[in-house]
Amino acid sequence: MAATNSHQKKIRFPGAFLMLFVLTASAFAQWPIPPARAPERTARVQYVSGELSVAPKETNQWTAARLYQSLPPAEYIWTGKNSRTEISVGDGFIRMNSEASVTLVAINRSTVQIGVNQGEVSLTVPHLFPGEIYEIDAPNATLTVTRSGIYRVEVHPDQDQTVVTARRGSIVATGGGNAVTIKEGEQVVFTARDSLQHSAQKAPARDGFEEWASVRDQRLGVGRRPFGVVFGYGPWPYGPPPPAPIWVR
Repeated sequence: MAATNSHQKKIRFPGAFLMLFVLTASAFAQWPIPPARAPERTARVQYVSGELSVAPKETNQWTAARLYQSLPPAEYIWTGKNSRTEISVGDGFIRMNSEASVTLVAINRSTVQIGVNQGEVSLTVPHLFPGEIYEIDAPNATLTVTRSGIYRVEVHPDQDQTVVTARRGSIVATGGGNAVTIKEGEQVVFTARDSLQHSAQKAPARDGFEEWASVRDQRLGVGRRPFGVVFGYGPWPYGPPPPAPIWVR
């Protein structure tokens, strides 16, 4: 009888391992498989205060934009007087002040390229991954982000002037002359088209537009280092609601 019991144990023991293997394999099979490539980047209207108009480049027919509207490349964007808007581009954010004009040149997995034609624009880049490009085309320079950070670009067509401020990170201007690097805490004014003639100074204090952009970053979870974006939440306001207060007696 003892030999028989020993034989039965030898038969059942491998069976238990087999059952454990099957259950484990089934559990792994239910896990989501990560995509081989990152999803396409989409530009989307995320905030509007006042009037926002858009027009396809090929037709130049302007229409009023709506909240959460997707914006394809080759799209003109215009903010009305006393208006502001925020556009999300993946995990980056483009913010436009009153009477600003922007052109979406390229929006894809690896590239965010915009043209600033007029007015004040703020760009927040929470993360700059290897090979990723954020480029701003201005009348006086082409600006390429070299580090994650916060940047402001002002274009004054009537003065043939582009003002670039690096609040965080660094950005490089290229054009007809030697490349110019604008470092954190600096402001550079380009005053001649295609020659990169410029003057540099310490960045001035933030104005009302940049304070608003800073508040938006904080609500989105990108106001502090290291930058981070809150994903997967609805529009309160574009992030999770604050936790309930804990009272200590």
